[in-house]
Amino acid sequence: MFQKNKYFNTRLIWIILSLALVIFILLGVRTPKSNIPKAAQGKIDLSKWNFDKDGLARLDGQWELYYGQLIEPKDFDEANYNKEGRDFFNAPNSFSKTLSNNKLPKSGYGTLRLTIKLKDGDRKSYGLRTQSLLSASRVWVDGKLLITNGVVTKSSTDAVGSFEHNMAFFENTKNEVEIVIETSNYNNVTGKFQSIDIGYSQDIKREYIKNVVLDSIVIGALFIMSIYHFALYFKRVNKRAPLYFAIFCLFVALRDTLVGERIVYSFFPNITFDLFNKIAYLTVYCPLPFIVLFFKEFFVEDLSPKIVYGINTVSILLATATIFTNIEVYENFLIGYEVYGTVLLAYILYIIVRAVINGKNGAQLILFGFIIFIITIFHDMLLHLGWLQGNSLLTFGFLVFVFSQSYMMAAVFSDAYVEIEKLLEANKEVYLDELTTIFNRRGFYEHGEKIFNEVARKGGNLILFYGDLNKLKTINDSFGHKEGDEAIRRTAYILKRIFGKEDLVARISGDEFTAIAYGRGSLDEAKKIVDRISTNFYKYNLVSRKPYELTISVGYSLYDGKSNKSFEELIHEADNMLYQVKNSREG
Repeated sequence: MFQKNKYFNTRLIWIILSLALVIFILLGVRTPKSNIPKAAQGKIDLSKWNFDKDGLARLDGQWELYYGQLIEPKDFDEANYNKEGRDFFNAPNSFSKTLSNNKLPKSGYGTLRLTIKLKDGDRKSYGLRTQSLLSASRVWVDGKLLITNGVVTKSSTDAVGSFEHNMAFFENTKNEVEIVIETSNYNNVTGKFQSIDIGYSQDIKREYIKNVVLDSIVIGALFIMSIYHFALYFKRVNKRAPLYFAIFCLFVALRDTLVGERIVYSFFPNITFDLFNKIAYLTVYCPLPFIVLFFKEFFVEDLSPKIVYGINTVSILLATATIFTNIEVYENFLIGYEVYGTVLLAYILYIIVRAVINGKNGAQLILFGFIIFIITIFHDMLLHLGWLQGNSLLTFGFLVFVFSQSYMMAAVFSDAYVEIEKLLEANKEVYLDELTTIFNRRGFYEHGEKIFNEVARKGGNLILFYGDLNKLKTINDSFGHKEGDEAIRRTAYILKRIFGKEDLVARISGDEFTAIAYGRGSLDEAKKIVDRISTNFYKYNLVSRKPYELTISVGYSLYDGKSNKSFEELIHEADNMLYQVKNSREG
């Protein structure tokens, strides 16, 4: 499938993609801030944190945890809770154990509390930005309920989960702020308590808007890429690479609505927790087979059919399990599938590298996009491990990968179109009349017979016209062959304007023209077309200012698809009528 293509400027592409990678890394990695405050024993001191200079802070560290108790702020004020049940939870983390190594069950409920010390005299408006706090949560700030996400309950029967991210705003009226969070987990296999951001209100809003805009750009770009490749496929259905890539992009675009700022909640605020989870896991299990099939189209001889069959089978089984079972079942396959997918991607990387070594055109571009994607995967892994600080680059790395593959496919398709244009250009000499640019004799017989056979096979009708330009010899003798050529060109132009796009007009010899009117077959229609021809030649003569009149004699024959006439007989019948018309004109 790889051919030498004039659109492959490898050096330029490498420079552009390298620049894109550098920009993404600069966006994704930032220098760790010094003296980052951490919560200890349920308290965090942000009094020396400069929100104007350093921006948002994260409420990470040791939160007070009262597992098995749902405690509202007033209960803390009235000491209406079990103080002996206090433990600490190190956030952000999976909700699996406490700081004292007490194991937490997957399902259950509890209350977390954190006291924040802010700068003296700082009376600005603050905001919180929450992510996933198990599967349901309620958040109080200084005794005011500001966030409700899902339904917090002590029973799995009434539990309603939600993954929606939230923002809340409050006025700092004193130097200490108390945050109380009731949370429960009955809808998710392993609950996660993710980081909570705190900062000035305008900074919280700005961060949210920035993330939504970036998510929207990525989702929109992937969606447009998907439509573009679907269009490519429908133009050439025998080439399936664009189809596989379009479906892959569609799955990834869908997944991006579920992660990041979770834009899906903006369009479907009432989406159920179960449906959210199923879609999230389907967008993991389903895309991989399509990207493997995509690479199979380019590396037909290198990528084993057994590999393709294996990934297709595994993904179909896991997708079926996801649709028809609950998360307790289909979540168990995730780690194994990720390991399997990693090995598979390593195998594809090996094939691409081998293709580059063998000098396959376009393989370098595929490799470069693939490497950028892998680098951003490792970047995000280090990010989640806490070894780096910054923004996720995985989606942007994938976007670079998508654009590199799209460019490569566009180049392949453009190569095909260039070849087609060359063939069409070469065929002009075979099928088109050089003087008039309409079909010549060969073009008329080959294309005309195709129209005739289609009418004969499918039913329908047509009218075949046979015309002869009157007194062409006189025009040549009196005014020269140049003027005769002009008369022929003008005749072709008039005839083309009379007949439609589906019709056929040809010059089959010096002064003889033919035409086929497709989809018309009555005697009345034939006479109307002959009248139009006469009228148009008459109008031309009125304005032409030529020293001669341009006229044409026309005969015709009818065919309704049921007749036993052959194409040659149809031509002969129209020619005979033309002969009669010319005799009557000369007589």
